[in-house]
Amino acid sequence: METLGDKDRRTQIAKTLGANLLKFRKEKGFTREELAERSNLSPNYIYGLENGTYLPGCIALIDLSNALDITTAQLLDKYLLNKENSFIEKISNNINKLSDRDLKLIFNIIDFIINNN
Repeated sequence: METLGDKDRRTQIAKTLGANLLKFRKEKGFTREELAERSNLSPNYIYGLENGTYLPGCIALIDLSNALDITTAQLLDKYLLNKENSFIEKISNNINKLSDRDLKLIFNIIDFIINNN
């Protein structure tokens, strides 16, 4: 049975996740209907998620993350304890978007920092 504290925590997480979901959906330029189609969820369910009415299960969370091309950590970042892994995951996802020239530059910067500390 859920305690009042658990219910409040679930409500807070649902509202934060919903706000993040709405932000990323708009950043990608998707309508609710487009996100619903991409994630195999209903537009009404997505509306409920964005408003903090629903808290998605694992499969829905993964489907939404994949549809938006983001990590689940980006949707839940505020509530994750291991921020270092979340940061590394964000970097890893963005590396694919860089040119070879930019990747070499980043690796040279990292190498410089490591060898000069």
